[in-house]
Amino acid sequence: MKTHLLSLVGLLVCPFLFSQILTVNDGSSVSINSGSSITIDGLEIAPADTYTISGANDVSRSATAATVDTNSSVSRVYSTSALLSGFTGTLTFSYLDGELNDIVEGDLVLELQADDDSWTTYGGTVDEVNNTVSYTFNDPVSFKAVTASSADATLTIEDIYPLDSRISVYPNPTANRIYIQGENVLQAELFDLRGRKVKTTNQNQIDLSDMGTGSFILKVTTDNKKTKSFKIIKQ
Repeated sequence: MKTHLLSLVGLLVCPFLFSQILTVNDGSSVSINSGSSITIDGLEIAPADTYTISGANDVSRSATAATVDTNSSVSRVYSTSALLSGFTGTLTFSYLDGELNDIVEGDLVLELQADDDSWTTYGGTVDEVNNTVSYTFNDPVSFKAVTASSADATLTIEDIYPLDSRISVYPNPTANRIYIQGENVLQAELFDLRGRKVKTTNQNQIDLSDMGTGSFILKVTTDNKKTKSFKIIKQ
């Protein structure tokens, strides 16, 4: 994809745009037009519509893996000091072979961290030749960190706590059906690891008997618009 930067207002990059740190000063902004992209030290942001990063905001890259319980990401994490909200388009995450932490390249998935520090998994497209994993977001997402992990050991926590109620998904692994237990559940969507939606329901169960074996991502949305993802293993 050809890269164009359409509007840079009050932008400070140390020492270049493709360096490790991008700073947008308070009261300033970076605008990226639809059909264009910006690459920040290996993270390409290509919005579907004109997208503006407003200051004050710092984008940085860490060589320390993100960990949740015993699961770990690759040794590359991009973080922002302020939340990036309402993004639609494609994120392309670059990595080096030495950053994989024994993760098989073909198993890589994209991980986004929300404002509440939870991670959500997105199974995108892995390019092992160019060492990238990418995902196209058709629905708006908000995030403050981006990394990649293994589809078999994601950073996603298996339970969510909307308001004062606990939501759980069982059985997992399953041979035919999964049940969603809890209050305030508005919708559940099932995605394959390429990010394609394969099922959606507003009921408390999903029939997987017609699905092949493998891993899927279940996205649960509550009536207060909070979301969380569960990795589902179909046997």
